Amino acid sequence: MKVAAEDQESITIEVGDIPHYVVNALRRTILKEVPTMAVEEVLVIENSSSMTNEVLSHRVSLIPFITDLKNYKLPEECECQSRLGCERCVARFVLKGEASTSVVTLYSRDITPEKEGDVVAPFSGDIPIVYLAPGQRVEMELYVRLGKGKKHSKWTPGVATVYREGGKTYLYVESYGFLPPREIFVKAVEIVKNKVIAFEDSFGEMVGDARRKEG
Repeated sequence: MKVAAEDQESITIEVGDIPHYVVNALRRTILKEVPTMAVEEVLVIENSSSMTNEVLSHRVSLIPFITDLKNYKLPEECECQSRLGCERCVARFVLKGEASTSVVTLYSRDITPEKEGDVVAPFSGDIPIVYLAPGQRVEMELYVRLGKGKKHSKWTPGVATVYREGGKTYLYVESYGFLPPREIFVKAVEIVKNKVIAFEDSFGEMVGDARRKEG
């Protein structure tokens, strides 16, 4: 494999003579298995806007967050095993705003972290969330966790597609902003590799058990 094209938003890999089913496994892994960070839980403290709690929470949960795979773990893999989570598996944020005399728009830039200096943050500050009329107020606590696209599409890291052009096969990956496209691809390769190793180990044990029973 080699990189045919790359920029900040996408990467195109020329896959050479790698079997199509292997490339498709990478594509599916990118969409379903590469973990990213998004709002999983919302605590609505106050919401007097025209938007219901459910709709407002849903809008916030679809905002991509810059993902830190080095310092955060999937909740099911974290040692704390706590329903609330710990600093290794959850990043806490607050969304707060109110309008006094004129209409105010709350944007993703208004989502502030509990822990200063954390890498995790909305990938863009220009995503509109809700309009507040004079006298209206919103205050919410947001719990951002790692998750996978196979659980909910809000954790899908980007677009992944396989196509042929000029007799060559390419894998195209475009990021939604959670992770750089190259990191998405590398993580997918790592996941597939680990699954193959786990399968080989499991298959070897199964064959060994069968032979011992025959003996």
